[in-house]
Amino acid sequence: MRAEKRVFLTLDGLRGVAAIMIVLFHSRAIVGHFYPASAYLSVDLFFALSGCVLEASYRERLAAGLSTREFMTIRFIRLWPMFALSLPIGLAFAVMRMNAGFGHDSGFALTMAMVSGLLLLPTPLITAKTFVMPLNAAGWSLVLELAINALYARCWRWLSNRLLWGVVAVAGIVLAAMSIYHGGVDMGSMWGTVAGGLVRVTYSFTLGVLIFRTYDGWVWRGWAGLLPPLALIPILATWRGGLWFDLLSSLALLPLLVWAGLRLEPGRALGRLFRWGGLISYALYAMHGPVIRFVHLELLRHLRGRHDLFWIGGLAAIAALILLSAALDRWYDAPLRRRLSQWLLYRRDRRIRESAMTAP
Repeated sequence: MRAEKRVFLTLDGLRGVAAIMIVLFHSRAIVGHFYPASAYLSVDLFFALSGCVLEASYRERLAAGLSTREFMTIRFIRLWPMFALSLPIGLAFAVMRMNAGFGHDSGFALTMAMVSGLLLLPTPLITAKTFVMPLNAAGWSLVLELAINALYARCWRWLSNRLLWGVVAVAGIVLAAMSIYHGGVDMGSMWGTVAGGLVRVTYSFTLGVLIFRTYDGWVWRGWAGLLPPLALIPILATWRGGLWFDLLSSLALLPLLVWAGLRLEPGRALGRLFRWGGLISYALYAMHGPVIRFVHLELLRHLRGRHDLFWIGGLAAIAALILLSAALDRWYDAPLRRRLSQWLLYRRDRRIRESAMTAP
């Protein structure tokens, strides 16, 4: 069946599953046996999905003259509201730790982390074991996402398939070498491994762009659309897959799922579920780190020693976080992004009118 206009529902389903799995990954202390040990690979999937979807959504607009500045403004608006909301929560937790005498944070360091976080910039290097974004560690991937987005928009007209395949080949070799040295592909969140994160985003994002360029528009609808999200679960849940499993997954298996996700679409009912998963995925990813830290603290305070209730409370908190993410996406993130877009559009139109009036 040929689709004239596509909403990539299976890609949404992949994104939703990956977001839930990475929340569980960062919630090991409160979910026990439900810990998916390889879910850090979700980030490689996110990067590949980003390359694929941005190529699908913006290639015609970039070809028509959309500037790098305009493109990056759109991307910043997409990522900023939800991440900005997470930072005060992360700051509150860091202040509690500082007042309790834990860690080595200072008021100046926390202020610097807050300011840089609000600008979606990495916090300046302190030590190799310092998080790139201390108030919300997941922000490291957003920083690298914006960096590769800027490079993509700036160089788009020169990115031939041949050049992209060359980038993928070189990045894949470097990623394999760095992963062997590091012991896996879980790199990027700390300053000591940020170079590995740069290689991860370069490989996966570039391959995502190429995956869409191979798409011929054909799609099969029905139960087969469930296969890519189902196949993702054991990949991310594999217990200590190890170096070679990491490389196999990041270099081949996850991109293959993105490739399949373009061509396999679910039916109407399942499609609504996939779409919902895609809509809440970013809110869930952006908010889960700081929120989970407070949840862990409260569970320790009220259920310490109650192992029979501790993990149940943890799973209930994660379920509540999923519902909260849906509410934030609908009533906070989407409306604020619309307002910011309208404001920036108004400013752009005013500059155009003023330039026209002053032109000779």
